[in-house]
Amino acid sequence: MSSPASSVKLLAGDTLQADRSEAQLMVDSAVPDDVDDPDMPSLTFRVLVLGIVFTCGLAFTNAYYWFRDNPIALGIPVVQLLSLPAGWLLAKFLPTHKFRFCGISWTMNPGPFTIKEHVLISVFANASTSTVYALEIVVVRRFWIGAPLSFGAGVLLSLTSQLLGYSFCGLFHRFLVEPSTMVWPSTLVDVSLFRTLQAAIKPVQQQNTNRIFWLVMLASFAWYFVPGWIFPTLTMLPILCFAAPNNIIANQLGDGYNGLGMLAVSLDWSTISSSYTGSPLATPWFAACNLFGGFAIMMWIITPIAYYSNAWDARSLPIYTSDLFTTNGSIYDVEMVLQNGRLDPAAYEAYGPMRMSVQFLIMYGLCFMGITCLISHVVLFHGTDLWRTACSVYQDVRHGIRGPAEGAYNQVPIYWYGVLFVGTLAMGLAGCQGYDLLPWYGFLLAIAIAVLLTLPVGLIEAVSNFQYGLGVITELIAGYIWPGEPTYNSSFKMFGYITMRQTLLLTRDQKLGRYMRLPPRNLFICQIAGTVVAALVQLGVAFWLMDSVPDICTPEGAPFTCRKGRLFYATMTIWGVLGPQRQFGGKYSALYWMFLAGLALPVPVWLLRRRFPRSFWRHINLPVAMTLVGYFPNMPTHNVAMFTLFCFIFNFVLLRYRHAWWHQYNFVLTAALDTGLAISGIIGYFALQSVNISWWGTQKHCPLSSLPID
Repeated sequence: MSSPASSVKLLAGDTLQADRSEAQLMVDSAVPDDVDDPDMPSLTFRVLVLGIVFTCGLAFTNAYYWFRDNPIALGIPVVQLLSLPAGWLLAKFLPTHKFRFCGISWTMNPGPFTIKEHVLISVFANASTSTVYALEIVVVRRFWIGAPLSFGAGVLLSLTSQLLGYSFCGLFHRFLVEPSTMVWPSTLVDVSLFRTLQAAIKPVQQQNTNRIFWLVMLASFAWYFVPGWIFPTLTMLPILCFAAPNNIIANQLGDGYNGLGMLAVSLDWSTISSSYTGSPLATPWFAACNLFGGFAIMMWIITPIAYYSNAWDARSLPIYTSDLFTTNGSIYDVEMVLQNGRLDPAAYEAYGPMRMSVQFLIMYGLCFMGITCLISHVVLFHGTDLWRTACSVYQDVRHGIRGPAEGAYNQVPIYWYGVLFVGTLAMGLAGCQGYDLLPWYGFLLAIAIAVLLTLPVGLIEAVSNFQYGLGVITELIAGYIWPGEPTYNSSFKMFGYITMRQTLLLTRDQKLGRYMRLPPRNLFICQIAGTVVAALVQLGVAFWLMDSVPDICTPEGAPFTCRKGRLFYATMTIWGVLGPQRQFGGKYSALYWMFLAGLALPVPVWLLRRRFPRSFWRHINLPVAMTLVGYFPNMPTHNVAMFTLFCFIFNFVLLRYRHAWWHQYNFVLTAALDTGLAISGIIGYFALQSVNISWWGTQKHCPLSSLPID
């Protein structure tokens, strides 16, 4: 019987050798074919100590700055860099005495600090690199809508939303981790960085690679002070605005922040490798092509045609903004239509409906199209392979056959996932019913949606580095089921979307563990432990700030104004208070046809690929092309073009014509650039936040871009 891993031969919707070869080249470059040492220490006392320390530190910092005007987020590169010397110190000074507990022998110091310990510490702390989604519900309930939640309720909600997704990883391991074509490109950067840092203690090996890493990291660290503080214009050089600063159309088309970003150039790595797109050096070229194609069609063709032809009276509003407007073009004051946190129909009728910019509407329409397009694409291109794999898994389970082993290590038992699922399911039902967060059937429906969509979304992310966001879809469904209930809406989104996201997060870490040859059970334990610690610390920081900072989450409480919380509150208002019936049931109702269009869109591509298997149609992947849709209109529009340019240089030109150089340095370069940027941003934020520099290089150069054309 063939293994499931060999049955699933997928890469971005293709089974063609060209794209598979590209992915395999990336894996071969980052993951050396060396021999694993199963006796190397991994889950040790040092891992637990440093994992808890770094998790608490990142969780505290990220939660603290979540409430501020200018939030920052400490990422995993900080842990990767700092945990290595910390591990060396513990290996040098901790006692080597062996202890016995319940018949088990253990020691604080099993010997030299190992690369497996290094990776596990980073996985442990990875759960704290972003704030838990439940924190936003806690803050909104505290200050704006509904009765405040207690700390215990916040803990229950946080742990449920974070851990529930992990229980589904066992269902998808055979589909998303074991197949070699499920690359998970972002993990390759981590692999390269771990091995480069560890090689620093082996001066005979990889001297050139290490030297390049440290030189590039220092250069990236030093350079970011220029576009970050001294010369911010380098972050976005709007050529059209320079050419015609007083022309409103040139401003609208050329501005990368309030316009469409045409001919806007950036010399800032934080723009080129942003949190929206990830690193271009870690993204397959075919994925970048699809991404840029989708962006260009949406942003540079559809949006200007719709705007300048005055669709939905678009010309009376700015071309690119997430602000909400009244019928006369003024900013929509949501408070005017609320009473006790719920919609007041009489006040709404008196104040009038809400309007959105045409790009905002296009974004929602393409989000509607994207979800059905994703399902149709997976059925057409992957249906046969997925069915074959599912049948193989079923037969293996029926006959007690285990899947491919991770070297000499035992897999995570399926009952571990089962116990976690039952426990978090009970916690979720108790929290939803006890604190009126969501009806029990809504909780179960949200989980079903998460399970249904995890596999198609995971297939796309595993090969393209992009995750399709489902937040809008869950908000839409909840808005129709419970109109006028913003708390239900946000809770449904949390369990329907965040559950899926957490599943894919652990799946990604499992692939990293496979590349780094980590014991799967140790990896699972660190991920769960890190999630629990991060949730407790972040909630503790949140309640401490809410109880101790005067006027927090108000303009008078600056800098603790809770900008992210206010954005979440606005989203709750749009989908939960007003609801899709009012917002999209009138003049915008045509957008619902995009669901049907999404189902049909992959069909001609599938037929053309079958008819012309060696043509360029084999590279077309519609879900990847629409991956970034949900980020607009908040995402700077000049990011995508610069991202694609650098991906072309490194993952097409250099990969094809300087393959040996690319093989040795590509992932080292992106790890060095990202690490230098992260450290520079943190140091600069604390050292220069009170420094005010004002000259031409700090000014905005597209003054008319945020104005309506009429």
